[in-house]
Amino acid sequence: MTLLTIFSRRRRSVFTAGTDSVRADTSRPATEFKPALAWSVTASVAGVFAAAGLAPAFAASLVGLVSAFMAGIRLKSGMAVLKDRAPLAGSALELISCRVFARRLLRARRNMASKGDTETFAPVWFGRGFDWGPEHAQKLYELSKIDVERLIPHRNICRRLTGTAPKDPRTVGLAAIDGLESRKKDIWVSEKTLEGGTLIVGTTQAGKGVLLTSLVTQAILRGEAVIVIDPKMSSRLKNAVTAAAKLANRSDPLFFHPNDPDGIRINPLTHFERPSEIASRLTAVMADSGPFTSFAWSAVNVVVNLLVHVGRTPSIAGIESVLTGDFEDLLLEAVELDCEPDLFDTLVSEVKLKGKKGREGVLLLLDKARDREALSEATLKGAATYAHDPVHFSKITASLMPVLAMLTSGALRQTLSPADNDAEAMSLSEIIAQRKILYVCLNSLPDPTVAGAIGSLLLADLASCAGERYNDTSIARTTVSLFVDECSNVINRSLIEILNKGAESGLRTTCAMQTVADLAARLGSTDEARMALGNFNSLVSLRTKDRLTQEFVAETFGRTYIANTAATLTSASDTAHPGHFTAGASRQITASREEIIPCDVLGKLPNCEFFASLAGGRLVKGRTPILIADEDLVSG
Repeated sequence: MTLLTIFSRRRRSVFTAGTDSVRADTSRPATEFKPALAWSVTASVAGVFAAAGLAPAFAASLVGLVSAFMAGIRLKSGMAVLKDRAPLAGSALELISCRVFARRLLRARRNMASKGDTETFAPVWFGRGFDWGPEHAQKLYELSKIDVERLIPHRNICRRLTGTAPKDPRTVGLAAIDGLESRKKDIWVSEKTLEGGTLIVGTTQAGKGVLLTSLVTQAILRGEAVIVIDPKMSSRLKNAVTAAAKLANRSDPLFFHPNDPDGIRINPLTHFERPSEIASRLTAVMADSGPFTSFAWSAVNVVVNLLVHVGRTPSIAGIESVLTGDFEDLLLEAVELDCEPDLFDTLVSEVKLKGKKGREGVLLLLDKARDREALSEATLKGAATYAHDPVHFSKITASLMPVLAMLTSGALRQTLSPADNDAEAMSLSEIIAQRKILYVCLNSLPDPTVAGAIGSLLLADLASCAGERYNDTSIARTTVSLFVDECSNVINRSLIEILNKGAESGLRTTCAMQTVADLAARLGSTDEARMALGNFNSLVSLRTKDRLTQEFVAETFGRTYIANTAATLTSASDTAHPGHFTAGASRQITASREEIIPCDVLGKLPNCEFFASLAGGRLVKGRTPILIADEDLVSG
């Protein structure tokens, strides 16, 4: 396979192994300009001779015209070579303001609507690029055999021929990848395509945040309920959220920060179908302590059942308070609720007559109430727990207490456990129903453990909320766009369930992460990580250096047939007849099934450039601009 075919302007068959696609080696300058110059000089000389009368006018004019014509043909051929190769210089990063970005989206959607393009109506814009096919893969494999820089014209020529500034060669990445196709177009993706979950992978500073910012901005402009979980609090993403909300004339975004009680406050234990769900959520963030995890789960389950029984909303601070000293008061409140008013007073009087006080008095009261079959199931289980040896009970729940203390320390007591009458508190169901925009900063840099725990609890609450929306047909199916940056920090069973079943309740999830290894470390094994990754229908890969991640991406993108040529030259002399010799030449064309995007290429992508496999099998190569929030939209 040769570069004359690969970079010729003629369209070739997708079957690149055909003999028509094999030409002479052209890893050379655009030599067409040399004969063009020679023909131009000839035409000029002929013109001078004709003007000076040094040659017959007709003959000189004829020579001049023919020479000028040939010079034009050669010049056109040379320019065609340069024009085909100019895109190999790539393009510089594009910066675009939120206001201009919004206008572009609105104009594009109006154009689509006017054309009756119902299939892609209200689409999502991923950037500019092209559909990646076998012919591009063939070009890519051929480029790996030569020094690409030899094919790229001067930067000024590239700028004039392409109309865009070429990529700075000092920046990261191989610019030629994006130049394998000169005809770029907007990459529009139907919203339905994104319902199955979208995964963005890429190493640090490769452009994950840039692409995520673009997708978040579009979701806000579409008027959807938007929830963004950002472990590290990206200023670009936060500013873009604020700017997009103002551009869309929506209410100010709600900002949640663990250390900021003045922001929105969220109780992550609000939604549950069974009280046991809350126990599972809290014990899920514990370090595995073997059988003690089961004891801790049982204790939390008892407390939550009692809280629900007496009409209190479970909260982390409330559970911690009960387990550290208020269990007796909660239990007596439950007993009083179960008993008839006169019966409870009677039981209290009987205990006092016997002279029992403190723990002994409470145990006697519970026995008398149990004998009269006045207690509910929740209270009976609470009574059994209370009767347990206090010292032993504190030991078996010791593994849980650090988690509760961690989630109720400092400002977290207010932000994660707001009072029922707190005006600044909102539940996730309220945020979704009112189409609010929620930006959650987990502040993972100083304390990744707390950040991971908070993220897991919020995702569990969201999964329960999604289940409620799915089961209750009376709830309006508000579209919810969930964006999780660095999802390997917070992923849990709840997020996997959201990816698996969330589309039925209107949730569209987009996650970003760096490596498969990070996900495996969070979930416990590579197999668990692969299982989670299988729940994403669309995959976007920016530059990634991790081999395991590259293999996963290349495997997802698939394979194609790549043509290879082998040339053989032979010669032999005839010793019996000096001067006689024989020569032969053969060329063999073979095709092998290779990765349509090689693993090593994934590590050479420039910043903000990506390959994407979209639901349905569409494979694209694209690049996305950096979105800059307008100063007046952020500060004003």
